[in-house]
Amino acid sequence: MTRNDLSRSVKDFAVSVHTTLHMEQTIEDALTSLRRRKIDEKIIYFYVIDDEGRLQGIVPTRQLLLKERHCTIKEIMLHSVVRLKEDQTLEEAMELLSTHHLLALPVVDKEQRFLGVIDVQMYLEESFDIADARHSNDVFQILGLTLEMGKRKSPWKSYRIRMPWILCNMAGGIACAAISFLYQAVLAKVLLLAMFIPLILTLSESIAMQSMTQSLHLVRQPNISSRRVLHRILLEGKMVVLLALTCGIAIGLISLLWGGGFMPSLTIASSLFVSITLSASAGASVPLLLYSRSLDPKVASGPVVLMFSDVITTTIYLSLATWLLL
Repeated sequence: MTRNDLSRSVKDFAVSVHTTLHMEQTIEDALTSLRRRKIDEKIIYFYVIDDEGRLQGIVPTRQLLLKERHCTIKEIMLHSVVRLKEDQTLEEAMELLSTHHLLALPVVDKEQRFLGVIDVQMYLEESFDIADARHSNDVFQILGLTLEMGKRKSPWKSYRIRMPWILCNMAGGIACAAISFLYQAVLAKVLLLAMFIPLILTLSESIAMQSMTQSLHLVRQPNISSRRVLHRILLEGKMVVLLALTCGIAIGLISLLWGGGFMPSLTIASSLFVSITLSASAGASVPLLLYSRSLDPKVASGPVVLMFSDVITTTIYLSLATWLLL
């Protein structure tokens, strides 16, 4: 696939399918109609159209096979469908396929009339079995690599894309250095605190990145509902509290072995618990916030989350130490 191909309209690549259904058909009529057609292509999705040929929804295969035969297609179809407009580019199509983990996307014209589909199989050299879930998951990794190869730019353009996020990390590091300078009195008095700074930053960053990964996985799912997002956030929050509590107790007990006394160890344990909890919250929130603003969460989330994690952790650690030990 060339860069020129990626910039072309999806209308040039859309292929017709024989698995469309009419919304007023009963399930029995729809199945009878499908049996009469000469269907050579792999059946991925059943698309629902109206009298004008406009795309109205999609029917899950399970519903089509298991619902009562007298039910109409419009009663069992899903109305929310990720679709492509005919003037969108192939690059945009591949982004949507990868983001939503879909095996095909319908293409519609300005009047929402169904024109055909963009099939993920078109961009992969090897064929795959759609029923193989593990292999299908690999397809989207391959698709992402294929897209990146098509996007390959000059070193200068790549530099301009990447450098702002490197600067974001640099800004976070400079902020942490400035915070440490402000709290140098407590670091000079309790040397044990300085010894544990790298470990505390590493733990906060690691758990924050784990939470970020969970959110990235969530935004890649199709048909995300606010209820589902809230449920996943609550589950992630409970798990993070357990991780933070375990890390805080473990590192606090280990620090006692260094002979610094009970209060420094309590400071390390408490600040670790609070900083991990807040850093993980930032890690989970940043991808969702970027996604809600129609920005690419994959590119920006990592540097932003690391910056927030470092600044939050350093601030909590040293301010709590100053309050408890000075």
